Amino acid sequence: MSLRPSDAFSPTASAPGTADPLTALRRATQTRHARLDAHLPLAQPDASLRDYALHAQALSGWLAALAPELQALQSQAPGFTFDDPARLAALQADLRDTGLPLAPPAPSAATQQALRQARPAAPDRHAAFRWGLAYVVEGSQLGGQVLHRRLAPRLAPHPLRYLQGSGGSGAGVRWREFVERLRGEFAAVPPEAMEAACAGACAAFDGLESDLRAAGAPL
Repeated sequence: MSLRPSDAFSPTASAPGTADPLTALRRATQTRHARLDAHLPLAQPDASLRDYALHAQALSGWLAALAPELQALQSQAPGFTFDDPARLAALQADLRDTGLPLAPPAPSAATQQALRQARPAAPDRHAAFRWGLAYVVEGSQLGGQVLHRRLAPRLAPHPLRYLQGSGGSGAGVRWREFVERLRGEFAAVPPEAMEAACAGACAAFDGLESDLRAAGAPL
C-alpha cells in the first residue's frame, strides 16, 4: 500500500505543539478524516443497501485486523473493552440480512500492512501506538450514530445494527469515558509517545481507506 504524498505522517508537524492528546490526534488525522467524510459512499444522499453491505464487509475486515492490537491494549489498560466482540457480531448479522452474495470477510491484509509500516521500532511505544488505533475505532462509533440517523428511514426495514451501536446516549457516554482514559494515559509522557499514538491513528485511517477503496469507494 502506498500513501498519498500529502498523507505522509510527520510527527514533528502533527503531534507536539499541544498538551492535549485528543487535539493532537485530531490534527494528525484531519486530512484523512476529511477525505473519508467527503467521499464515503454511505454518506451520500443516494446511499443504498448494497453500499451498506460493502461498507460492512470492509469494516469487518478492518476490525478483524485491528483486533489483536486492541486486545493487547485491553490487557495493558484493563477496565475498558477496546475490542468489543459485539461490533463484529453486529456487522456479520447485518451482512447476512442484506441477502447479497458477498464473500465472508477476513482480517484485512491492507490494514495489517499499514500497521506493520507505521509501528514504532521501540517496543515501549507500542502501547501508545495502540491508543491511536483505539482513537479511530472509538471515533468511528460516533460517526456510525450519525449515519444511522440518516439511513435508518431510507434503508428500513434493515436494522443497521452496527451503525446503531449502543443507541441513544450510549455511544456518547462510551466516547467520554474513552477520552478521559486517553487523557489520563498521556498526562505525563514524552513527545515520542504522542508521536507513536498519532502514527497509530494515521495507520488505522490508512487501513480503513484501503479497505473501503477495495470495496469501491472513490477514495
